[in-house]
Amino acid sequence: MGQAVLVPSSDGSTWDGVGLPPAARERITRSAESHVAGSLLSVPDAAALAGVGFWPVGEVMGCIVEQISWTGWGCGYTYGWSDSRTVTAGSSGRWAGLGPYVEALSHGWETALRRLVAEATALGADGVVGITLQQSHLDARTSEFVALGTAVRGDGGARAARPFTTDLSGADVSKLLHAGWVPTGVAIGISAGVRHDDYRTQNQRWRWSSNAEIDGYTDLVTSIRHDARRQFERRARAHGGESVLVSSMGLRVWENEPSDNHTDHYAEATFIGTAATRFHRTATAPTSSLTILPLTRAQENRR
Repeated sequence: MGQAVLVPSSDGSTWDGVGLPPAARERITRSAESHVAGSLLSVPDAAALAGVGFWPVGEVMGCIVEQISWTGWGCGYTYGWSDSRTVTAGSSGRWAGLGPYVEALSHGWETALRRLVAEATALGADGVVGITLQQSHLDARTSEFVALGTAVRGDGGARAARPFTTDLSGADVSKLLHAGWVPTGVAIGISAGVRHDDYRTQNQRWRWSSNAEIDGYTDLVTSIRHDARRQFERRARAHGGESVLVSSMGLRVWENEPSDNHTDHYAEATFIGTAATRFHRTATAPTSSLTILPLTRAQENRR
C-alpha cells in the first residue's frame, strides 16, 4: 500500500484526499457564519418543498479529477474469425470487457456523491435534492466528475442518520412524499463491453446488403444495457430502495481498428435515477393534498 500524498492548498493547509477538500471546508464555514442559505432551487421547487416541511440550507458540491488511461482487456474475438461474442465488464472477470474503465467511472461518481453528502452533513442537512451530474474531459485521459445540488433540512426535531440524495426536482420530491414515499439515494449503473466484427457481422453491414438486422450489434447493445441495469438495481437496493425512478438512460457506441482487417465495436450504457422506499404500509397514502377543488356553495361555506 502506498502512502497518502499531501496536497497543499491555496491557504497553506494540506489534504490527503480523505474527507472534504480544504476549499470545501472553507465554503461550509463561510456559509454557516453568514447565515445565508444558498440554493439552486427554482421558486416553484422551493415552494413545493416548503409545503412538505423542507427548507434549503445551502448549495453543496462534490467533485473528483481522475485519470482514466488503462481500460482493460476485452477484444470480443474469442472463438475465431467466424464466431464472436459480446464481452461485458460484468460477465468475464475483473479485467475483461473494459472492467477497469467501468470501475474508474463508478469510483468517480461515487466519490463525487460521497463528498456532496459530506458537505450536506456538515450543514446539518437531512437531504440533497435536484442533484445534477456532470463529467468533463480535461484531456484525453483525465476527467472531472461533479455532483451539484441543494441541501435541505426538515422542520421536525428528528434528524436523519445520513442525508438522502435525489436527482428529482423539489416539486417531484414533494409529490413523492405526498404519495407516501421518501427518496433514499441516487443510483448509477454503468457497463461497457466489446464485440469483434466477425465475418457474419461484416456481411450484414456490407454497403450492398439489403435492409436487415445486424444481430451482432443488437447483441452488443442489449447485453450492455442489461448489465448496466443490473448494476443500477444493485446500487438502488444498497440505498435501501424498494423502488427506483429512472431519470436518464444513455448509450454510446464507437469502433476501433487495432490492426488491419480487425475491427471491434464498443458500447457503454448508463442508468441514473433515485431509489425510494415507502414510509407507510396502508392502502392509502397519508396525504392531505386536495387534488380536486369543487366550486360549490358548500365548499364556499366551509371556507
